[in-house]
Amino acid sequence: MDPAAIRRRFVILTALRWLPTGLAIPVLVLILEQRGLSLATIGLLTALFSLATLLLELPTGGLADALGRRPIIIGAALTGGVAVLILAFGSGVAALATGYVLLGCARALDSGPLKAWFVDATLDADSNADLAPGLSRGGVAESLGLAAGALAAAPLVALSPFPADGSGLIALSTPFLASAALTVVHATLVAVWVRDADVDRVPVREAVRGVGPTIRRGLALAAGSPRIRRLLLLTAGLGVGLSGIELLAPTRASELLGGSDAAAGPYAVLVTAGFAASALGAALSPVATRVMSLGRHDAAKAVSERARPLTIGLAFVTGAAALAAVGVPVAILAAVAYLGFFFAIGIAGPVSEDLLHRAVTRKERATLLSIESMALQTTGLVTAASVGALAQATSIPAALGVAAAVVGASALAMVRYPAADQPSS
Repeated sequence: MDPAAIRRRFVILTALRWLPTGLAIPVLVLILEQRGLSLATIGLLTALFSLATLLLELPTGGLADALGRRPIIIGAALTGGVAVLILAFGSGVAALATGYVLLGCARALDSGPLKAWFVDATLDADSNADLAPGLSRGGVAESLGLAAGALAAAPLVALSPFPADGSGLIALSTPFLASAALTVVHATLVAVWVRDADVDRVPVREAVRGVGPTIRRGLALAAGSPRIRRLLLLTAGLGVGLSGIELLAPTRASELLGGSDAAAGPYAVLVTAGFAASALGAALSPVATRVMSLGRHDAAKAVSERARPLTIGLAFVTGAAALAAVGVPVAILAAVAYLGFFFAIGIAGPVSEDLLHRAVTRKERATLLSIESMALQTTGLVTAASVGALAQATSIPAALGVAAAVVGASALAMVRYPAADQPSS
């Protein structure tokens, strides 16, 4: 298969992966509140999701490297489908907690194998292929899938045949039912399109035995490679920024717009626009890298190696400034800063992914993506546990400023970024 066809399949599968998530995001807290759960209990369920994801990240990443990408992607889709069905029907805390744990399992399974397949298949087709355009389009597809799902959730609730409340299916359950159906579509397309020719024939028992050694190789590689260590530091900083803005921006919108009721509609629109801004940034990521190459007369490869870290560093500094500006006391300026943050990280995403993929081989690729996801979620979890208390003790703008400082400091990881030291096969 030629790289263009692989890229098309990757983009479609990425959009279908994130469209169901977009459907669930706007109504998840609402349905839990409708079931009688307090915000404190919802917070505990969220922590349960994060814990399940963290515990399973490395084993599932290692399994994807040992067994193959295709079965893991299908398993992630179907596990996610079961999880959202439980959330659609469930009314007790135990059932809803089970749904959250399964969501965490699905997230852990899904934290890298699709991208790993795309990189493997592309490099198999053309060892000199430029990965950035495909990763960029994948980033666009992810953001647009989330945005489309978020926009569709409200009409699905409004047109639902189910009652507004009750112990069974209710109107808020409708987006979850649609999400479950889409996960089946996604799994079916993966089964038809994705192939792991060199690993499909490995027996499951042998693949499971290979998970431990694969994880050890991945951890050793992450610890021993200066390039990977820097990329993980960058990811950790991003986790602080994302967690900070997700937790503080809704309350900031409520402060600026006169209460939660007045802010609910405009903030939902802003979140959707944030997904679109991230998609635009991802789409322009290759252009930004080329702009960073202007005026240089080195060989093409050397230019690329210099331009990519520079692009990422400038994007993170810009994103940090935008994150701090979300705290300004003028609603329209805060909204523009919010969009600016997501636009900046949208630019950085495909470039940093390209650098990570080129620093590892296919034997550890999915495992390293799981390690990267762990770095993101660990700092996000720490931020979630602390930034609210910081905002309460000081102010929301001050807490946003601290998160922004961490994001800006993480850009230092791109200063004098080491030259390539690993083959990208």
